[in-house]
Amino acid sequence: MFRFSIFLKSLFLISLLVLSSACAVVPKNLDSNEQDDGEYFARQVLSVVPDIYGSSFYANRALDEVDSDGLYRARFAPGDTLQIRIGGMSEYDGLYQVTSEGELDLPFGQSLKVSKHTRKTLRESIEDELVRLNWFHRETVRVDLSVVSLAPISVSVYGAVFNAGRVSINQRPALKAEEQIERASGAFSVDRNLASAIMAAGGVRPDADLSRIFIVRDNRVLTVSLASLIHGSGYVKMPTLIDGDQVMVFSTGTINTSLIRPTEITPPGLRVFMSNLTAPALSNAQSAVGADSTRLPYGSSLLDAAISANCIGGTHQANASRSIVMVTRNFGGKKQLVVRRSINQLLANSSNSLVNPYLIPNDGVACYDSRFTNFRDVARGIGEVISPILLGRLL
Repeated sequence: MFRFSIFLKSLFLISLLVLSSACAVVPKNLDSNEQDDGEYFARQVLSVVPDIYGSSFYANRALDEVDSDGLYRARFAPGDTLQIRIGGMSEYDGLYQVTSEGELDLPFGQSLKVSKHTRKTLRESIEDELVRLNWFHRETVRVDLSVVSLAPISVSVYGAVFNAGRVSINQRPALKAEEQIERASGAFSVDRNLASAIMAAGGVRPDADLSRIFIVRDNRVLTVSLASLIHGSGYVKMPTLIDGDQVMVFSTGTINTSLIRPTEITPPGLRVFMSNLTAPALSNAQSAVGADSTRLPYGSSLLDAAISANCIGGTHQANASRSIVMVTRNFGGKKQLVVRRSINQLLANSSNSLVNPYLIPNDGVACYDSRFTNFRDVARGIGEVISPILLGRLL
């Protein structure tokens, strides 16, 4: 009996130590790179200028302003399907596809280099070739050319975008041959333009300088401004891109919160990784943290993520002191930053973006329970250990 009493006392002391350690909700020292003091957090912009060619590339060239012929007229690319009719030579009428080398293989003469041609200039080139072959006189040659379908093109997007790199735009589902023939000529594509390329690269970041977007083409630098697209102050004619273009989105070096909202060149939404695996929910499924709740509109804050992850609510005394941790990155950086906020902090400062920061794509969010909940669950676990021992002693 005496030994059992000593055992119970020892077990009680151990239980007190475990319960006291249960009060620690999250680690005190978080890896925030000294950007968060527990009250205020602001992301930094680490990459300002995309140095793809070196700054001298831009400094040594006079930047061309908007070139209506070069930027707003569609050019042909490998994979485009054309319909050609030659007056007086109906046997050559049919569908032709631009080869991977950017050439058009006609059943006469040499292959024509059509890449970067417009419809008008290509038709004139075919007529010139027919005249060169002495098949027609200049005054009698007549070629009709129409576009059946436009193929995807590859461009590169660098700078202040979320996913810089090479992207493919104007993707189309494969069509059967007969379906393609039945399509009307004069195909129009809304996905071969600058906005589509920027969106394929994840959209512009909040630090993007929309007045300094450069398109590098044929060793030329063409400048475009999309500022009025965001502010809605005027109509923006969207430049058309060609295969091999490079888009440079420069950064202002500072964050503009007016860009943190869905637009034509910013993400419509973002994917957030959420975890709510502690009480009051024992699984993400029970906590209703599914695919829909982890997809939030662009411009959502940490408080929005807390609500979506069901970190807020329940018994007030038991859950009011819950906290939430956000794992994020600086713009242009790879190092992860960890920021913690209590639910009460977020509720009291919901309109302060330094206390309640905006989320960016691929952020992570995790909920931590209150001290009361931790204490209760640990005590419950100790009780589950002690109860069988006491029961066995009584029996």
